[in-house]
Amino acid sequence: MFKPTKRVEAFDSKLKKFAEEMRKSLLFNDGLGLAAPQVNKNVAFCVVRMGKEAEYFCNPEIIKSSPEQEKMEEGCLSFPNVFLEVPRAKEIEIRYQDIAGNPKNLKASGILARTLQHEIDHLNGISFVERA
Repeated sequence: MFKPTKRVEAFDSKLKKFAEEMRKSLLFNDGLGLAAPQVNKNVAFCVVRMGKEAEYFCNPEIIKSSPEQEKMEEGCLSFPNVFLEVPRAKEIEIRYQDIAGNPKNLKASGILARTLQHEIDHLNGISFVERA
């Protein structure tokens, strides 16, 4: 269903407009995350809910993950009404670029770590169904 995406190369107004459309769609659908392939864009970009706001992640990659895993039920906006138990690392560290192209690192645990792993899987051509 999904295939590996191409890197974001242009951090321009077109990307910012796309990012805003994705943010609105994520919030409207009450999702935790949304990856570009889910809206038919083959680019390494996702938006993830962080509290009441949403954060943009360009070219994210997991650089560290804890050996401890946890199984939890996950859903996906691409698979409405499908919920499956998926094992994920409890903690991760990712490297990414923000919407302006600035390099960033983020350590995450809990639901944020799970959401980022789910969205990064989309960018790598993997669906949560394959992980279950």
